[in-house]
Amino acid sequence: MRNILLISLAVLSFEVFSSNEDIPNCPINGSHPKCIKIFGGDYGGKYIGSVINGQPNGYGVFVATKKLRQGTKYEGYWIDGLRSEGKQQYEDGGVYDGEWGRKYPDLGMHGNGIYYYPNGDTFEGQFKRNKPIKGNLVKKDGSTLYLEYRWNWEKFKGGRILFGELTFQDGSTYKGEFDKFNNPKDTKISPPGEDGKGNNNPKSQSNNIRPVASGTGFAINEQGVIITNSHVVDGCEAVKVHHKGEIYTSILIAKDAINDLAIIKADFKPNHFFTLKERDPSILDEIVVAGYPFGMQISSNVKVTKGIVSSLAGIGNNYSQIQIDAAIQPGNSGGPIIDLDGNLVGVAVSKLDLMTIVENYGVVPEDTNFGIKSNVVKNLLLGNSINFDLSKDYRANKMDLVEKINESTFFLSCWMSQESIEKFSDTKMMFKENN
Repeated sequence: MRNILLISLAVLSFEVFSSNEDIPNCPINGSHPKCIKIFGGDYGGKYIGSVINGQPNGYGVFVATKKLRQGTKYEGYWIDGLRSEGKQQYEDGGVYDGEWGRKYPDLGMHGNGIYYYPNGDTFEGQFKRNKPIKGNLVKKDGSTLYLEYRWNWEKFKGGRILFGELTFQDGSTYKGEFDKFNNPKDTKISPPGEDGKGNNNPKSQSNNIRPVASGTGFAINEQGVIITNSHVVDGCEAVKVHHKGEIYTSILIAKDAINDLAIIKADFKPNHFFTLKERDPSILDEIVVAGYPFGMQISSNVKVTKGIVSSLAGIGNNYSQIQIDAAIQPGNSGGPIIDLDGNLVGVAVSKLDLMTIVENYGVVPEDTNFGIKSNVVKNLLLGNSINFDLSKDYRANKMDLVEKINESTFFLSCWMSQESIEKFSDTKMMFKENN
């Protein structure tokens, strides 16, 4: 997207209409670099600009002369009669400058852009179907707050969110009605308090969420796409990615509950990521499992165990899994299983239930653990059009392998409200209060 300039509403202009030059009418089905086209109906108006095959294509300006669902003035680029990228001024004085949804005319603001509210606030980030989704709200006093919106599809009008949920940078949430500027209707949005917990936001305290469970995830490309288990993110109102002392927000991209896989995208770009092994592993292949067993109770560093592939199937001849003898513990879920060259072989998912085996067989099982094959991961990535790299033909040395593991494997925390905790039943490992 082209650079978007921060401009005042006072300098907005539509110079195409101020010219005294003679501009011809647009041909009905022909093309012209600059002509006038009049649209009738309830959403009619006047267009001046380039047309191809009788439709706005290229640069042009549209000014509504009758009621218009989306706004009153648009200046920018068009593709096949639909807005593509440009600036629109609304009847209330608000202005949007950015990308537009072209698949359907009613998508409106859709992509990256900036919205200038009449009250002096601006929102810069991602928009979807005419509504802000994720980005930075810059208040007129200069303060900035990162926000993520979820809306009730049936309760919105144009660019307004009438009812929805808002997640603040500190993880606290607001659920309820919104005003005409898409701010919470019964509370004031302001940056988190000095203690970093959002204590100057009265609504956030009553709807506060906290970390209740943990798991492991790993990077699969340089865009911050992370693989983990589905059960690691189930029920979570927020999943945060911890790396080198920093905590990043994430969004859920896709879930495969049958194979217990999930894809999330973190708000940062990792320096390293794992490549996928092109073929299924063989029995006796050496592997390494990386993750955060027992969360951060032991330390904040990634832990590694080594072993071999014991079987090419899981429990009940599940051929989407492999059996390994490398030790895994609660918290390892979602961690990478890699070969000694750093290529992804599988994803750690489960171990035998010790108590069940003892009760039924009278013996304690040793190192019987399971992972999801990398080919299953590959199919999920392909199904969601996510880029990844296949393994390369080279031998990694020990230091290279250690660096890749440290830079590509992340601690994931699951955040939930007390209400959700009470409703959601799972065997997640609970955090201690001091974590």
